[in-house]
Amino acid sequence: MSFIVDRYYQMLENHKLYNLVNSPQSLVTFLESHVVCVWGYHALLRSLYKDLVTKIQNINSDSSKECLRLITEVVLDEVVEDLGDGQFQSHLELYIEAMEDAGANVSPILTFFDMLEKGFAVRRSLELSGFTPESVRYAKTIVGFLNEPMHKKAAALFYEGEPFIPDHFLGRIESLGQRMATNLILDYFEGHIEGLKRPGFSATGRLVEILCCGDKVLHEQAEKVAEKIMKTRLELWNCLGNIIDLQEDDLPVLRVIAGGKELGL
Repeated sequence: MSFIVDRYYQMLENHKLYNLVNSPQSLVTFLESHVVCVWGYHALLRSLYKDLVTKIQNINSDSSKECLRLITEVVLDEVVEDLGDGQFQSHLELYIEAMEDAGANVSPILTFFDMLEKGFAVRRSLELSGFTPESVRYAKTIVGFLNEPMHKKAAALFYEGEPFIPDHFLGRIESLGQRMATNLILDYFEGHIEGLKRPGFSATGRLVEILCCGDKVLHEQAEKVAEKIMKTRLELWNCLGNIIDLQEDDLPVLRVIAGGKELGL
């Protein structure tokens, strides 16, 4: 991890946004923008999986076998998780279900999927689906990595796994449980953070190592990708923080009548 990437990591891990999510409205605002990050991770994962399955020529080499095993582990965990009752669910599907449960607007992400199914280009679909401008900017950055070489795509996937989201953010969400439905979104984040301790996250880091083949130039290119994706995420977090700040400023003031006088609280 370069100095710049490490600095971005620290800034994201300690960002004010996590503490600003302290009301139902602020959590809904977060979810409605963050869903593009969840989609971005899955888009990168599916794209890298396709590359590894179709482009690896020498499948008898140890490194090729390891790459295929690692990417399959992540896909099984993130895209086709076994719910234990004969059903399977992706983490993206869980996230959208959690958004609906919390009262967030899922129309933009569902419209986006509909447009993709109808053959619209990804960037155009993002622009026309009703996402906020900051979400569109972020998602377009992710889209830009989908056609990159595998080592760059793996680096983007590694950091798009969100290892910087702190544990205490779950406490913030849990504290809202008496005011809104949070069980499903807690399930998502608890599984996500716990997943960083399982092979799912370490697998992506190992993929970067293998695909860079010990080549200094390839490693430097992967670091540049990491810097770009972390910088773009920081910009998204800053925008979200500012939006939630403004929402808090616009909240109505509670007034109590005491002794015939109106007191602002």
